[in-house]
Amino acid sequence: MPSPSRMKRLSLFFLLVVTLHAPAQNAVVEESVVDVVCDSPTHALQHFKESVTILNEKGASLAHFVCSCSKNDKLTIFKGQVTDGSGRVIRKIKESELQRTDYSPYLAIDDYKMYFEYTPPVYPITITYEWTIDSHDNLIEFPRFCPQTDYDVSVKKASYRLTAPKDFTVRHALQNIDKAAVSEASPSGNTLTLELSDLPALKQEPYSRPLSERLPMAWFAPTDFTYYGTHGSLKDWTEYGKWEYGLIKGSEALPEAVCQELHQLADGLNTDREKIAALYQRLEKTTRYVAVLLGIGGQKPAPAASVCKSGFGDCKGLSNYMRAMLKEVGIPSNYITISTTNRRLLKDFASAGQMNHVILQVPLQGDTLWLECTNPQLPMGYVHEDIAGHDAIEVSETGGRLVQLPIYSDSTNLMHSKIHIRLNPDGAADVTLLQGYHNWQYEHYIPLLKMDEKDRHKTLQRMVRVPQAEIRRMDVKEDGTTDSVLGGFPAEVTVDAELTSQRYATVTGQRLFVPICPIHNGYSTPPTLPNRQEDIYLQMGFLDKDEITLIIPEGYVIEASPKDITVEQPFGTFSFTMKREGNELHIKNCLLMKSGTYDKQHYPQFIDFMKTVSGAYSQKIVLKKQGS
Repeated sequence: MPSPSRMKRLSLFFLLVVTLHAPAQNAVVEESVVDVVCDSPTHALQHFKESVTILNEKGASLAHFVCSCSKNDKLTIFKGQVTDGSGRVIRKIKESELQRTDYSPYLAIDDYKMYFEYTPPVYPITITYEWTIDSHDNLIEFPRFCPQTDYDVSVKKASYRLTAPKDFTVRHALQNIDKAAVSEASPSGNTLTLELSDLPALKQEPYSRPLSERLPMAWFAPTDFTYYGTHGSLKDWTEYGKWEYGLIKGSEALPEAVCQELHQLADGLNTDREKIAALYQRLEKTTRYVAVLLGIGGQKPAPAASVCKSGFGDCKGLSNYMRAMLKEVGIPSNYITISTTNRRLLKDFASAGQMNHVILQVPLQGDTLWLECTNPQLPMGYVHEDIAGHDAIEVSETGGRLVQLPIYSDSTNLMHSKIHIRLNPDGAADVTLLQGYHNWQYEHYIPLLKMDEKDRHKTLQRMVRVPQAEIRRMDVKEDGTTDSVLGGFPAEVTVDAELTSQRYATVTGQRLFVPICPIHNGYSTPPTLPNRQEDIYLQMGFLDKDEITLIIPEGYVIEASPKDITVEQPFGTFSFTMKREGNELHIKNCLLMKSGTYDKQHYPQFIDFMKTVSGAYSQKIVLKKQGS
């Protein structure tokens, strides 16, 4: 298995981490109902019913019940029932059996969860939950409609109904649904209904879009809303931005002593970029990230003065604090709301629930900096993987504007390796390794910087294809600059190591079978899928370049060696070359994977390409002792 630090990157490409389920599905949603009755802009009753037949252990998690609540969202009605395959009721679940948990990764939060855990005693089994939530003062959006929540789960029948007063306009947006919602007027109000049936199970396929982009889904939100005493409009992103700006307006004030300190740091510097760097370093040294979701639904940031005093804040508070510091030294910046999970926002459907994170944008002449204030250990302006290329909303006094963050070119996500292998006649070898990781590849190796020596050694042993590797020395450091972020390398992690192996090569009689590439451990190829449904999706492109020198023992000749390889495909290119100079073999591998979406008909070519690369990295040469 590859090392944990490499798992995330490899999972996107050559390490197959998804498990393809057997043809049988895991569960059937018999009925999914959402019924919302909104009687005013500040109050709604939300009734839910979920009835699911669980067919095997892989669907067992669907037997659990969990419901998010808060002081503004109260669970008022609950009941549950379990029936076996014959329809016989074997368990009734009462509201008194629910448990409450306030556990959260956040330091402080208004929300809590009511839950019930149930383990099916047999399969198949059908479990039905019905519950009602009473919501008030927080109707910035209505429950999302998503009856199909996982792979290998089909849906027989699902419906969504929302009733609201006549003067209360409700908007909606659809994803992967080709059936229109029906609107009906009545004396009591307007009702919006959406019904779906016979949704086939989605199959998990390697190198496909995220599940969230494949699911049938619908969003509902009011055009004008009242939210924790504030009023706003979601007519479009411009209006959303005006409301969001109202939440941060006036929160920039800082203590006078802090203002003087900021000017002492920045006023003597020549450029805005230097001033930003000085304040960004101050943010790193004086604050830490702690999520706080209290008040106004967790939407409003803590005032900059509060973050300054306490030394901690969430993404909103830290970004707003950095904005306040920049404003004090005369540098304007914009508050940015963004999603770390959804690449695209709905262009024509503004809603607060599409975003879950806040960063800061600093426009400079000829450049724009994007500051991740929750992790200022990252190089200033580095656009990390969870936000690169994502849509976002730029919030300013004039309102919201849909923007898209930049993304690094595939070739700049570089891992460059220089390896020297001195082979002994008994199969032992001394290996020196120098690797540099840049941009996204740098990001996945950051954990090495914080590990102690013992953990670093364990990680390196998993990273290399060196049997019984003994590490003599390992140095890890971070280099680089913060300039020209998208044009070059904002930072680099380098690994400089020396290791030995007593059986690097396999000895058979007078021959040595020698691996030619001691890295790229854990590569594999995806399975054949005769009826693939999804196009090939490669989220992250990268470039791996290897320069390997293998010193052959005296008295040995090459009996067999691999041939040079050059492969070019739309989704990637690969080359392998080997040259001999005296007793030295000089080997070069170069793999460029290209991010993008490719037609599913090319999947067989993709498999062949992967096999070629995986095979090339696993090649061996055969050395034979002269005179034998």
